[in-house]
Amino acid sequence: MKFSSRFFSWLLAAGVFVALGQLALASQVVYDGFRRSFPTYAGGGSGFSAPWTQGGYNAFSSDYTFEPRSLCYPALQRSGGSVSGDAFSEINGIIRQLEQPLGADNSTVYISVLLEPRGTLNNGVYDGFFGVTLNGSLGNDLFIGKPGGGEIGKYVLETRGGYGQVPSSLSAVVGRTELLVVKAQFLPGADQFTLYTNPKPGHAEPVSSVVKADLDLGTVSAIGIYSSGAFAVDEIRIGTTFADVVPVMTDIDRDHPDGCQDNDKSHGEDH
Repeated sequence: MKFSSRFFSWLLAAGVFVALGQLALASQVVYDGFRRSFPTYAGGGSGFSAPWTQGGYNAFSSDYTFEPRSLCYPALQRSGGSVSGDAFSEINGIIRQLEQPLGADNSTVYISVLLEPRGTLNNGVYDGFFGVTLNGSLGNDLFIGKPGGGEIGKYVLETRGGYGQVPSSLSAVVGRTELLVVKAQFLPGADQFTLYTNPKPGHAEPVSSVVKADLDLGTVSAIGIYSSGAFAVDEIRIGTTFADVVPVMTDIDRDHPDGCQDNDKSHGEDH
């Protein structure tokens, strides 16, 4: 049997396509380090279909401020820039649409974010909550951060509004940046979410007992920043593996400082 050179070219291209597809199975699919994306620059970050806009349940304003410096966390790769908000007398929120929605049954993604309390803890309406959300299609959102009820001094997972709160043992301390990572396992029926606090970049996925398994998000088409307390947020990542969302700072990153001085300051234990 004879094969034309065109067929071999097609076969080679197909092989490359398959190989690229396999590589894409483990990848960082969404990233915003706020270097160019805030407040409305559509080209900043990756994995989004639109810029940040005001949104979120009962969010009546979006009074957030761009800061040119990253939040500091030892060894974590950063790109420069962060976003902060003050204590508010009403709920503030912004959302950003994803290029590829999440939530297909039997799929798993990881979400990471840096959060730092500012001002006076618990100031602001509803005890000064702040964090990020995964915005679902079934009327509920997953909230990751410092809550406005229940364990208001801890970092938690909860259904936005406070239902089904699962607290970690990590306290929110003004001026201290923490790394939160959530493993989201989308399942038929209720999904499962596992919170890791302050994992070490470059290390294996830790063990955690902070698990929320009572929320079906449906399709997640957007992520949000949602708050009423003073805080700063940086380095939002979504990937298909744990390593994707806790990348280690490279030598090139160290040669281009972003205003952070990495050190060995104490952070909470892994959970």
